[in-house]
Amino acid sequence: MILNEVKQSILAIFVPMKRYHLVLLFLIAMLAACHPTSRDARQTAHDALENARILLDSGNKADAMRLFKEAERYGLSANDPLTVAHARLNIAHCLGYYADKEDVVSLLKAAAEGFGEDYADRADALRELGDFYQFHRAYDTAEMVLQQAWAYAEQSGSLEAKRTVSSAFYAMYFNAREYEKSGDYLRRFLQMSMPDVDDRTMMYYYDGMGNIFYEMGNSDSTAYYYGKLEELVNQAESDKDIWFYFYPLAHQAKSRGDFEKAFDYYCRYDIGNNHSKIEEKRNNLIAMSQKYDKAVMQNELNEKIIWKQRVIILISGIAALVLLAFLISQIRLARNRKREAEINAELFHFKQQSQALAQKDAEHEQIQKDYADRLSEALDKEQQTMMLLDIYLNNSKKANLLNDLERSVFGDKDHWKAMLAVVEEKYPSLWETLGQKCPDLDEDEKKSFILSHFKVSRQEEADYLGTTVNMVDKLRGRVRKKMAERQ
Repeated sequence: MILNEVKQSILAIFVPMKRYHLVLLFLIAMLAACHPTSRDARQTAHDALENARILLDSGNKADAMRLFKEAERYGLSANDPLTVAHARLNIAHCLGYYADKEDVVSLLKAAAEGFGEDYADRADALRELGDFYQFHRAYDTAEMVLQQAWAYAEQSGSLEAKRTVSSAFYAMYFNAREYEKSGDYLRRFLQMSMPDVDDRTMMYYYDGMGNIFYEMGNSDSTAYYYGKLEELVNQAESDKDIWFYFYPLAHQAKSRGDFEKAFDYYCRYDIGNNHSKIEEKRNNLIAMSQKYDKAVMQNELNEKIIWKQRVIILISGIAALVLLAFLISQIRLARNRKREAEINAELFHFKQQSQALAQKDAEHEQIQKDYADRLSEALDKEQQTMMLLDIYLNNSKKANLLNDLERSVFGDKDHWKAMLAVVEEKYPSLWETLGQKCPDLDEDEKKSFILSHFKVSRQEEADYLGTTVNMVDKLRGRVRKKMAERQ
């Protein structure tokens, strides 16, 4: 029964919706047409990420940060965790080491978690976090984070990831002045680069070992590794990508007293540094010009998605208002119908009760009429008898005969008692009941009250009570007053 009532309530609300189904279908179709697809959002996120990297390489960090945040937002809407993770990693990189510590740490942790089973990128994010901690001299925390990065690098099986983490360990221990551990990780870095090691890797190794032994105060080892570095640098065909090694070599030559060579290395370092900056700007301009069309397309797609979202918000608001108004109207209609049904049911029951009461009243009136007719007949007989008695009472010669007749008719009762006896045959215990309900009426008033219901005249009432018409009028006045006070 309960399920049926629930079903009927639901149908009462939604069945009238058939007349509005075309409007609802139109609104739904508009929402579906304007809603950006996950493919659009994913493509927008990838383009924003790529363009942001170009801007970052060109030194435009503010615009790069904006595009990285857009890549994060669109990646979240497209449910693309890898793009979101890359965006967060680059946002942390843009913030740099001097940004708010909690912001950078939360971004890098979220990026590492977002990479999921992409263990190589996960190791890279944790390596970046370890570098951040070691920059702020939190070496214990940095060591713990880099150990986690090393575990993920081993899981990935990527040799490059292991080399990157080893290099981070080398730098962290070097800054923490734990030179032996720093040297161990630098040797591990070189070992993982074998057997396809190139001159650039060896330069990195010799420079690092020279720096370690220089800090340890081992001049012989320092001279040996810087010497190896100097051989490789001089064998290089160009100073383009190795100019930064000239600075430690110049410092080493100066410490040996070879100022001419030190000056030459300093000059080559400055030239390479300036050339590197110029070349970097030129390459960035070329890359940006090559990616210009793609950036324009990406901006157009962004604008299209923004307009779609605005249309969605507008149509969604209209649809929500229409549906809300419709539901409210249907709920009100259902309530009105329910109330109408309740009123009809109450009215039906009331009519039935009224009919039953009317029938009972008719039966009661019929009974009263029967009693009144029978009582009137009895009163008529008694009245005729009393009239005969009065006639005979006026004739003193027949007084004895009248007394005998009165005793034969009424016994020892007077006129009123005879009248009351007749009344009590029709209405048993009437006198006692009237005394209980109207205790403030005296006997004459009670008699007058009873006789007033049988429509007898004032003279007849006076005859029954054995008094005058004036006294009857006073009695009736007192009865009406007392009955009015009781109401």
